[in-house]
Amino acid sequence: MGRSASRIWLAQLRKPPIKFFGWCRARKFEPSVQGSIISVKLGLWSRNPCCAESFGRRRPMLLKFRNPVGTLGLGLFALLVFGVESNCQSTSSTPPSLESLKAIEYAKQSDEGQNEVVSYSELLALINSCRAYSKGLSVLPEFHEPILTRGETGIAVFRKVSPSVVLVMMAKFKDDKVSDMGLGTGVILDASGYVLTNWHVVAGYESGVIFLKPTFGTEPPKNSAFGMRLIALNKQADLALLKIERPPTGLVPVKLGDISSVQVAEDIHIIGHPHGQLWSYSTGVVSQIRDNYDWKYEDGSEHLAKVLQMQTAINPGNSGGPVLDNNASMLGLVAMSEEGQNLNYAVAIDVIRGFVNRSMTASPSRGSEANIHSPKGKQYFGGAAGGLSITKTVYPEFVAYTVRDAKGLLIELIAETADGAVLTGIKPNAFGGFAEWLYKLPNGKTFAVKSEGTAPELITAGAAN
Repeated sequence: MGRSASRIWLAQLRKPPIKFFGWCRARKFEPSVQGSIISVKLGLWSRNPCCAESFGRRRPMLLKFRNPVGTLGLGLFALLVFGVESNCQSTSSTPPSLESLKAIEYAKQSDEGQNEVVSYSELLALINSCRAYSKGLSVLPEFHEPILTRGETGIAVFRKVSPSVVLVMMAKFKDDKVSDMGLGTGVILDASGYVLTNWHVVAGYESGVIFLKPTFGTEPPKNSAFGMRLIALNKQADLALLKIERPPTGLVPVKLGDISSVQVAEDIHIIGHPHGQLWSYSTGVVSQIRDNYDWKYEDGSEHLAKVLQMQTAINPGNSGGPVLDNNASMLGLVAMSEEGQNLNYAVAIDVIRGFVNRSMTASPSRGSEANIHSPKGKQYFGGAAGGLSITKTVYPEFVAYTVRDAKGLLIELIAETADGAVLTGIKPNAFGGFAEWLYKLPNGKTFAVKSEGTAPELITAGAAN
């Protein structure tokens, strides 16, 4: 073989690795994504229902791969490439549209049926969290850095701690539709992504995302939101510990104070999202420290903890926000207020320390996924031109269509919700899931989703690259 022909052959062999390793590389995805990116490895939980906008006698402050150079090396390289190709999922067939999938006549599957490609809980979590993300994008443009007029101490506290304060957006389904959105505050406890908020901020919701404080404005391309997992709950003390699944570098944790340093009448500082007014600052004083204080929300949940009674302005959306001293140390976590009484309360820092210490040392099995009930969908089988096989799975909240080629290799998955939102899995990966997804809201807005395995990891507002 001449030098020129050798170069042509080598060039041809170099092409497939780019293509196939792009689909099948082992659990490492390095996307080039422009725009707003959310890291969303979605967790689920379900607890007793607590409406985001229901506030009772005590109001919860929540707002709803060297190329081979020898002949032997080239041969091994070719075997490797074509071996990978044969083991990857099929992508050569043109997938049918949602409309054509819906028009197919299906027959009921046997009870055994085919296993779900992507589980019910993963699909539901993606749908719910995209809803929460969309809601977060709608309120972020309203954020403007506040003009502080409370003196140098207040300005210093806000500038130091506000990057540690996050926006928690929650969503849940009811009657085949997204029924509730919840908005609350959270505070970063350490650089690995632990976030503290209230029990009532997450109770009753199935999925959520966390937004960090914007640095360069509030337009979607400039903002990131991150998927979270529930680590622990303390219903009695109205506390919840969350964990950002893929935390970015540079998270700024808040400094925890000491209850022994709290003095009645000392100045305090509050940061939160009252009525969706994001990263707002207010100030006040400690009115009293109350041991074993009990309160009850309108949903019937009963709570008991040491609290700080405060004279300050807090409103729905402030829930889970830090109460800070003049040294920017956290003294408590905003919980609730009594309507018409100008009496506001925060869970005291010693209660928080105990809860966080216990939760971080608990078994890693504690978390949301162990608590999720995943209904078994009703499966139906159909066929389409080109030898395609389609499994239609009907769930309470959505219908999923799984498309395979004549060899049984995965091509596509489409899920449609009752309200018209459509989730499409494209570019199957080596792990039984999809490398990319598209999620289209009923209003036409589209999110592109990247995935390492079967669970979604990265989402950006706009179409896939």
